[in-house]
Amino acid sequence: MNYQHLQEIIEHYIDLFPVTNGPVHMEYYKWQIIYRFRPMMDEALAASDTDFPGKLYALKKLTANVIDSYTQPLNGLVEFSKKEPATVRTMFSTLFQATEADVEHKQAAIQSFLDQSHKLREKYFPDSYLYNDDLHSVTGYLFLYDPDHNYLYKATHCRSFADCIEFYDDWGSGETTKLDIFFRMCDEALAAIKENEALMATAASRYDIDPDHMHPDTEKHILLFDIIYCCSTYNLFKGIHYVVPKNAERQLIQARKDKALELKQALNEAQEKVSQLNAVQGALSEKVIVGKIVKHKSFGAGTITSIEDGRFTVSFESAGTKELGINLSIANGLITIEGLELSKEQIDLLRDESKIRNAELYAEKEMAPYLEYLE
Repeated sequence: MNYQHLQEIIEHYIDLFPVTNGPVHMEYYKWQIIYRFRPMMDEALAASDTDFPGKLYALKKLTANVIDSYTQPLNGLVEFSKKEPATVRTMFSTLFQATEADVEHKQAAIQSFLDQSHKLREKYFPDSYLYNDDLHSVTGYLFLYDPDHNYLYKATHCRSFADCIEFYDDWGSGETTKLDIFFRMCDEALAAIKENEALMATAASRYDIDPDHMHPDTEKHILLFDIIYCCSTYNLFKGIHYVVPKNAERQLIQARKDKALELKQALNEAQEKVSQLNAVQGALSEKVIVGKIVKHKSFGAGTITSIEDGRFTVSFESAGTKELGINLSIANGLITIEGLELSKEQIDLLRDESKIRNAELYAEKEMAPYLEYLE
């Protein structure tokens, strides 16, 4: 993710705030309708079958600028509820049970809602695609009901935002969209947004407009959606130079990111081996010291007279002075030292020192060309 581009977007958002939240555009309406949505929805779900369609229609009118525009998915649900109020009520009740669920369960709940909505449309209005629910509308219902735990997916706006901040992980499209990837982008962008004190102060000033009838937006998910929306609607991308990848380019970028993660994992494993080896050698350094008495398998007892570059010189009474490699001498059992006990795993580390250190160097070399693809 390009955090510099995100900061430029934030600066543009702050600069344009008096306009977007002025008497002409009034973008603060999002906070107002979300403040009203959940109580109205709860009231609708508790209503009788006779009253339910009318209360759902009131929600359709309330959210017209967020859900229904060219297509009319929520209006379609109003029409379905006139035929099967219990079915539509259960659809919403079940969906809202997933508001705080993990992304995997949330996606399953959304897909179940979509499947049922499509069946109702095909049953009662087979020729009307205006009533077709999609990922935007259903994430919208979740978002309006509980914005602190959900993000609203609006394909074109979100993709443009992702391109500008160079988040190239591919979340797919349509009903096969991978919400976990989309939510990850939102989480990462949101973390950076919350750290911007100027933006937090600007966002807080919005509540001066209508302090008693605006959602508190505790987790700033509404703010993030507003920024994403304003990027396309008010061109917050102006002056930011970035490349919109073509499909093939996006796939290539994703492949390189996947490769970068694979190589990073390999490097982590190689570094862990080196760390384990260093720990064993650190323990050895406390025992292998000048003046220490050692016992050689063939030469008998001897005294360490010097240590340098992984080798030690030992003076043996029966064989004179010998220079030996510390790791291999101990790992292969040629030399034993009183008080030094090593496990099989530690011995293997000493024996494979050259291979372990070369593996780390190789992993670092392989990783180098892919560093830019790591977050």
